Amino acid sequence: MLKFSIQIARVVPSAQLYPVRKNGFTLIELLVALAVLGMAAAMMVATLNSAWLALPQHRNANEDESVVAAQQILRGRLERLSAAIRLDSSEPIIDTQGDSRILSFAAPPLPRFGPGALQRYRLIVTPAGDLMLYTASSLDDRIDLRDRALIGWQPNRLLRGVQDVEISYFGPDRFSDSGRWQKFWIDRPQPPALIRIRLTFPQGDRRDWPELVVRPRATVNTACRIQRSSGRCDAI
Repeated sequence: MLKFSIQIARVVPSAQLYPVRKNGFTLIELLVALAVLGMAAAMMVATLNSAWLALPQHRNANEDESVVAAQQILRGRLERLSAAIRLDSSEPIIDTQGDSRILSFAAPPLPRFGPGALQRYRLIVTPAGDLMLYTASSLDDRIDLRDRALIGWQPNRLLRGVQDVEISYFGPDRFSDSGRWQKFWIDRPQPPALIRIRLTFPQGDRRDWPELVVRPRATVNTACRIQRSSGRCDAI
């Protein structure tokens, strides 16, 4: 009996020196976990911020490219403007009519259509804010080229979200031989020396339209009438 009591006395102090560990984390483990989570969150925020900043730049780049493409198309057609004489007039009047918002002229087809007869073009900004270049074949007798409704014309959208357009023409006015910028070019015997197109975008739109000034290469010999189909000069 005495021997059993002594053994118990020896075992109890040994159990107190090595207590059983409970489930959980130590303070050091918690600090390390928080540090790792903080680093991961910081990397995620930096990645999202970079992606957010890149989105407007990508959008602006695409919008700038659309402006450049629109100007290239207009420059290409206006430089090749045909000084065709109107067939419905007894006077030598070229088939180019324009005011500050609408320009109608004749020129070769767009490159994607390949070679062909002269095309009629009409440049306008629609009420919806689209910069449109309508085209119609000058040989298609089913289309009324004088109709403002543009029935049967082929629409070509150059830009979206345009607020307004301002077109002006440089050349001699009806009262003097001195050249100046004018808002109208109607029933003239010569094409304008320069055509200027300005566009405005709504407030907050970051696109920029550099002032487009084009010099048509065509001149008119008033002693001849230009054939629409061939572009050759027939004596009047």
